[in-house]
Formats: sequence, structure tokens, C-alpha cells
Amino acid sequence: MKRLLGLVLVAAVVAGAVVLPEPEAPSGPDFVGPETRESVAAATASVWYCPWVASGALRDSTVMLASRVEVNAELTLPQQLAGEPADVEEVRLEDAGALVINVGEIVRRGDTPLFVEFTDGPAAAAAIVRSEQLLTGDTCVARIPKVWELPGGTTRDGRTMTLRLFNPFPELAKVSVGGSSESGETGLVDLQNLDVEGRTWQDVNLNAIVPLLDDLALTVTSSEGFVIPSLVIAGTTDEASWPGAAPSTVFEFPVASPGSEFSPSLMVANSNPTPATVTIDVYTADGVTLAAREAEVDPSIPRRIDLSDLAAGSLGVRLRSTAPVAAVVIAEESTVVLEPTDEEGQIEDDVERGDRIAGTIGVSNPSSRWLLPGLQAVRDGEATLWLLNTGTETATVTLQPLGVRELPATKESVMPGSVLGIPLGFNVSVGGYFVESSSPISVAWSVESPLGIMFVAGTVVSG
Repeated sequence: MKRLLGLVLVAAVVAGAVVLPEPEAPSGPDFVGPETRESVAAATASVWYCPWVASGALRDSTVMLASRVEVNAELTLPQQLAGEPADVEEVRLEDAGALVINVGEIVRRGDTPLFVEFTDGPAAAAAIVRSEQLLTGDTCVARIPKVWELPGGTTRDGRTMTLRLFNPFPELAKVSVGGSSESGETGLVDLQNLDVEGRTWQDVNLNAIVPLLDDLALTVTSSEGFVIPSLVIAGTTDEASWPGAAPSTVFEFPVASPGSEFSPSLMVANSNPTPATVTIDVYTADGVTLAAREAEVDPSIPRRIDLSDLAAGSLGVRLRSTAPVAAVVIAEESTVVLEPTDEEGQIEDDVERGDRIAGTIGVSNPSSRWLLPGLQAVRDGEATLWLLNTGTETATVTLQPLGVRELPATKESVMPGSVLGIPLGFNVSVGGYFVESSSPISVAWSVESPLGIMFVAGTVVSG
């Protein structure tokens, strides 16, 4: 019977979705313990929250699950109207370790934030949203603090900034949103004591409230209940999304730019009462440049640190700070001006091409074990695995594909003080990876297509 169930799941995954009979909606996850600094995949039951998911007429979403053990998982997709029953889907991950689930095969009603409950672990989840014009992805999160920091925002011309507040719990949440920009503290009086009903969400358009700000960092505080926020920055076509960041004195970003056509920057926010001095180390395949840039980040004034002139091509970075700060890395495609010609070779009006954008949170603690749901599972895109070794010894890294069947592992060596990008492309048989290293490293992955790009942080496996 177990083999038969495994074969049924294999067929469902290859088709791109898992569709099972719908059980009754659960009462919802319970908050059971202290907040953690980062979301980790531990050897216990866990709940993962994916706020920025949408599957409708123009957008498709995929939820990727990965586990190191055989485990049951339950996906709950609330509706935006309070009191309406949620859609629930139950799946099982067999010993191959990963599932790829098309949200549109469960519901197709536009915005569809969700959460995933695993009965055992280590297990983790990630989600992507795509259309004919965009590609964006998030690692889902398992931490649920009362205060979230979301740096990296902007309402400048050509960018749209949206904050989603997702309340996956049955109880009402009361939320206040604070902001700081290049002008200092930004009064968001309309975003104080917001009610977010249980099992619902709210989207806040920051452009309508505080337009034309170059840099905007948000703080989301729950006075009652809990919310899971997500920040989305949209350009003319593509968009980038990332979850909240826990402040730290060290962040590692295995991917800050995938190639020379992108301009990377670090967005840093300091909620301390005194300035913080941050030092940036730059890593490429050829080695490290320590203290490549230094900057002071004043309280309540977020800082954009340009990285585009520090190295050519792909790079990873490490941020070191004298006080805990929140940070994200953002890569924006450099605009290319083309000169199209008519049939007779005459130059017509210039046409601009190139507005892909990606962003992700960093890693504050390198680890020897990582779980990457979704890596190599994105159709119509070129996936790359990024391994950053900021240590002093060569790291021998084992890459174990997870998916619909047992697949052989491969090994890579990452020299000390370097970053290694491994192109992997798309593989219908692979739904994720387990990465194990002989010494602590940081891991992330990216997917690039002609119309969109996304960065996704890896998930640390604890224990």
C-alpha cells in the first residue's frame, strides 16, 4: 500500500500539482513558544507561512515542500472575507523528500496567502508567483515574533510598494506600522491600530500614503495577536518580495547579483538609538575583498549601499555591523536602451528594455545543513544554487536532489573566501535539495527568465 501511495504522488507531482479530497478546515496553528531569530527546519512538527501567494486569471503560484523524513503536510488557504471557510489540502511526502503543488489546482481566486503544517521534520516550504511578465519568490517563514522589520522599500517613480499583513490565526490581530525614510521617521498615522481579522489579510499601498520616497523601511508591531508580513516591490513588469528580517550584527547573502547586467545594493535599517557602522565584504568565485565598503547607518534613516562598482559579474556579500540592524539585498536590472530600426534601416524612437528585480533576506548564522524547497522546480527559468564560504577552510558540499524518486547526490568544493554558483536549470523530477557541508556555509538560490528574476534564501536545518 505504501508503494502504491508513493506512485500516486509521483504522478501528481510530475503533473505539477497535488489534488486530494478536501478535509474540514482545521482550527488553525497555535503560537507555542518563544520567537526564534531565524526560521529553521527542525526535527519536530512545524508551521510555515507563505503570505505573498496569488493564483488567478493572470498569475500562477506554486508551493514547494521539502522534508528529510516521511511526513504528512496540510495546506490551509483562508479566504479574505472573515468567517468564510478555508480551503484545505492534505498531502504526504514520501522518502524522496519533495512535492511541488500548483495552487491553481486547489483554488484560483487571486490573492491566496496560505500556511503549511508538517507533522514531523526537518521540513520547510517556499512559494513562487509568476505570470507572463514577472517571477517572484519567497522562502516561507516559521518564526512569528511580535515585531517585524522590513527594510528595502521604495515609493520612488517607477516602483510600487505593497505591504501584506496576513493573519493566519483565528483570533483578531491589532497591528501598527511604523516607517523611516531618507528624511527620518515617516508618520504613518493611518496605519496605527489596524484590525486584521482572523484568517484574513490586508494589503497596504504605500505609494498612496507616502509617495516618492527613495528608501523606506517598515516596522510592523502586533499589540494583539500575530501577523505575518511580506513586502513587495514592483517595477514596470517584474516584482520582488521578501519576508521580515530579524536584526543581527552579521548577515551573509550568497547571491547579491547573478551577473553584470544587474545593479545590486544592500538596504540597511537601524532601529537602535545610536548610529551603527556597517562593513561590507565582497565575495566572488575568485576570492574575497574584505572591508570593500564601510557606511554609517543613522537611527531611523535607512541606508542604501550601492554594490555595483565593487565587483564585475556575480557576487555574494557579508555585512558586519557594530549594532544589530535589519538588511536585505536587492538586484535591479540595468536599463538597456535599444535603437530599433524600420524595414529600411532607419532608426526609430529609442525603446527601453530591462526592469527585472529580485530581493531576499540574509543569513545571520552559516550552517552545515540546508533545505531548499523548490530548487530546480521552476519551469521556464534557469535556476542557480549559490554557496558562500566565508570561512578559512575549503568546504566539501554534498548536494542531494529531492523529488519524485531517489536520485544520486553530487559533491562540490567551495574554496575559503569565495562564492560558487552552480547552474541547475529545470528538472521535472526534482522538487528541492538537501545541502550538507563539511564546514558552515551560507546557501541561497535564484531563478532567471527573460521576463523575471527571483532570489530565495535557503533554510537552515537544525539538530
